[in-house]
Amino acid sequence: MARYTTLSPSELAYIVAQYPIGTSLKLEEIPGGFGNSNFKLTTTDSEFLLKICDEKDSAELNLQIALLQHLRQHRYPTVYPILTKDQKPLIHGTFGSVMLYPFLQGEEPLPSPNISAQLGEALAELHCIPPIAGLPRFAMGISQMSPFLKEVQATKFAMHPFVASLKSQLAEMEAPLNTPLPMGLLHGDLFLDNTLFAGEEMVAILDFEEGCYDTLLIDVGMTIIGCCYTSEHRLNLEIVRRFLDAYNARRPLTEKEWKHLDCFVHYAALSIAFWRFRQFNIRRPDAHRADTYQEMLTRSAQFKSSSAR
Repeated sequence: MARYTTLSPSELAYIVAQYPIGTSLKLEEIPGGFGNSNFKLTTTDSEFLLKICDEKDSAELNLQIALLQHLRQHRYPTVYPILTKDQKPLIHGTFGSVMLYPFLQGEEPLPSPNISAQLGEALAELHCIPPIAGLPRFAMGISQMSPFLKEVQATKFAMHPFVASLKSQLAEMEAPLNTPLPMGLLHGDLFLDNTLFAGEEMVAILDFEEGCYDTLLIDVGMTIIGCCYTSEHRLNLEIVRRFLDAYNARRPLTEKEWKHLDCFVHYAALSIAFWRFRQFNIRRPDAHRADTYQEMLTRSAQFKSSSAR
């Protein structure tokens, strides 16, 4: 569960008072996610998603809000923050920074060909939207991995098998990752738990916290890793095919992109494995999540095995 911050009754009352949403009736924790504290807030008016932003500073949050405003102009299917009575999308207090969203009806889908086709179309649509200025590069990639490898040199993790593997895999990927490929606006973290469906109908693409400007193929690889596997981390090739067909129909991949697709699938898996390893072993040690990085290594190995056939 993404829960790092708690709210006292007085803090919750203060937050609710800032919005035109009635009075608070109930606050429930929401499981899932890794970087925020998420709650379902029920008031006398409606239901809302209350998100305490544990991982982003003010500058990063303001850029995230600017990106959401940009996506709204392009009518992109996501969820947008509710404004306070003073017309602000973000509030600060002793609890940190809070954003409030409508609580959309729907659920995280199970992987299926129809689901993946809609995600392919939605991702391609995102990639056709021009990026806003100031977006960072992909936050879980080489720009973070390289400093990390230096930071752990004098720690107990210096000889950890994952650290050694990360270093060697980055060296192997250096050439394709430096190949000039189309760049643009990325979601950066398109897993099934960052989508919302009503049955088999897409409602929204959620959580643009990792929105960035980088190689578009990172997002394609990430969506394969995040949305085309069973809960047992088994790759479904038909789901992959439907995703790529739908994506390619909206934004055709170049010949170079097809050539390097496998590499970027592995890079996406490695980037999530890296983030989880650093997050739950070093930054916020969590015995229950310390080994979750291995799930991504399993998925990467599954993809390698399937693509080699």
